[in-house]
Amino acid sequence: VTLTTFNPNYFNSGFQLFKIKEIEVKNLKILEEKKVKILFYNELSDTNLLILNDNKIEKILKENELIDYIELKKIYPSKLEITVYEKKIIAIINYKKNTFYLTKNGEEIKFFKNGALKNLPNIFGKQKNFLDVYSALTQLAFPVSEIKSFYYFDIGRWDIVLKNNKVIKLPIKNFIVSLENFINLKKEISFEKYSIFDYRIKDQLILN
Repeated sequence: VTLTTFNPNYFNSGFQLFKIKEIEVKNLKILEEKKVKILFYNELSDTNLLILNDNKIEKILKENELIDYIELKKIYPSKLEITVYEKKIIAIINYKKNTFYLTKNGEEIKFFKNGALKNLPNIFGKQKNFLDVYSALTQLAFPVSEIKSFYYFDIGRWDIVLKNNKVIKLPIKNFIVSLENFINLKKEISFEKYSIFDYRIKDQLILN
């Protein structure tokens, strides 16, 4: 039998001891470390490291759409290490004079200027079935970094404009076959001669 004496005053002093005095933020790719650190510091500084305030953390996450989730590591007696995982942004939506970022999961995030995102491709028009097109590009290992913009047409198809100004006009259906064909054509010597690769007519390619 083990007998333990409980002293409430000692317990409370423990809570006073483990106050957060230092916060380290890691793993940021897009957001500014200094600004994110200040946000966490304003909410959590001098709060208790033993029992973190979930409401305060949730408040920070809600105010920062780009944060997907975080991992917390308590380093006693007074340090909190925060590893931030940001959402993956794949394009910039331009539609009806509004601008948003688009994540790989189809979530729209309010646009803000950021140097790390300035080279993303732009989407003009609706983003209907855009994720299907983007998924096909990644599965085919298409160099997405070479894409300048995507243009959606109301009949349900897309044009892809590359940074070298070559245009791929995709059909409404079976656009994966067209993308595969374009990738193969890039290996041909005559590829550079053409600026427009028109796949809109079934089983045909019109070069211009």
